[in-house]
Amino acid sequence: MRWPVRIQLLLLMLGVVGLGIVLTTVTSAYLAVREAGRYQAESLDRVVRTLTAAHYPLSQTVLEHVSGLSGAQFVVLDGRGRVRYTTISIEAEQVAALIPAGEAQTPPDGFSPANVIEVQRRDYFVDVVPRIGRDPYAGVRWLVVLYPRERWWAVARQVATPILLAGAVTGLCAVGVVAVVAGRFVRPIRALRNQAESIAAGCFRPIATPRRNDEFADLAQSINSMTERLSQYETEVRQNERLRTLGQLGVGMAHQLRNSATGARMAIELIEPQQGTPDGENVAVALRQLQLMESYLQRFVAFGRLEPAEHAPVGLETVVNDVVRLVQPACGHAGVDIEVVRAPEPIRVNGDRNALVQLLMNLVLNAVEAAERPGRPEARIRIEIARGEDDWAELRVIDTGPGPAVEVAGRLFEPFITEKPDGTGLGLYFARQVAEAHHGAVHWRRDGDRTCFTVRLPRMRGEA
Repeated sequence: MRWPVRIQLLLLMLGVVGLGIVLTTVTSAYLAVREAGRYQAESLDRVVRTLTAAHYPLSQTVLEHVSGLSGAQFVVLDGRGRVRYTTISIEAEQVAALIPAGEAQTPPDGFSPANVIEVQRRDYFVDVVPRIGRDPYAGVRWLVVLYPRERWWAVARQVATPILLAGAVTGLCAVGVVAVVAGRFVRPIRALRNQAESIAAGCFRPIATPRRNDEFADLAQSINSMTERLSQYETEVRQNERLRTLGQLGVGMAHQLRNSATGARMAIELIEPQQGTPDGENVAVALRQLQLMESYLQRFVAFGRLEPAEHAPVGLETVVNDVVRLVQPACGHAGVDIEVVRAPEPIRVNGDRNALVQLLMNLVLNAVEAAERPGRPEARIRIEIARGEDDWAELRVIDTGPGPAVEVAGRLFEPFITEKPDGTGLGLYFARQVAEAHHGAVHWRRDGDRTCFTVRLPRMRGEA
């Protein structure tokens, strides 16, 4: 049998609170009834003492007045047990049974369950007291006091009813409060259970943090943090799987492409001396492209990722010149002007020249594709070489394109993130890997109507 936490909390709290309310109510009612009974007994005892110790004879008129004031009934007996005055019709046998057998005997205590008689179908508490007045010639020997039992209970109910009603109302309020408190505990537990089930089903959406400052809020925040971390892990695992698959498929292709690039480069080198001067520059560009392709594919086959092979002093101006020569045909074909802003003095870094050329060429080709989009009257890109703060060097690629789309702007450097229909989303990812392998970084920003990608690399120590 399933016992929900809400029911468990409800029953436990109701048991504790209910027991306290019942004990308090019953004890208070009992003490109130007992006090009311004592008060009635004392009041009647004062009346009886007044009658038994009076200086005037007990007459029918006196008894009727006292009966109307106290609510009790009185019977006056003489020494032979005969009724002289009475305020109630009572049979002689019942009166005779009330008189003690001996003069020395004391009548039973009144207002006790053992001292009750029935007169005219009504129960009465009976108290028989001797007449001790100063009028010995009045012929009065016994005074019988009959107090209605129902009157005693009416006073008891009058005293106990408010207490019992207050206890009942308190109990109902306690049930409501306990239900609300149990619900306040159960709702966040149910939300956390649903969140756990969602996480198990592969849904990593965070839940709303409750507006409370307790352990449930801390637990919700912890689960949200875990959800975010699991979502990141899932994304990384998927990316790693795609990269691993891409690497497995690409290694074979890269091997064949490297062989083809090597053959093409060797063939061009054989025919290069036969070419005229006007085409010599184009042949050199083609040779440089094939050399970079061969180097890149060799590293890809060896490691499955872009990783600098050897670091040596490299001048950033040399890297920029190589990239400009390589992308000049593409810029001319796209109708994009390219401008280079050099630093006043040479800036060198310690790195892999081919890898840095690949990094910068990825950024420049992306800038060319962005700047050549229709509807832009001026298509221009600019490459800047500058000294950054402290010991940093900066390469900036600025274009007049519209900038990345909003949906991919925050994840440009993640693998497989692209807005191009035929793009792979790996260019900027590889650029970031090259920058990080050189202990640098790459980031972008939007300045007005221009987009700027900045590569930060540590300068060689000892440069002025």
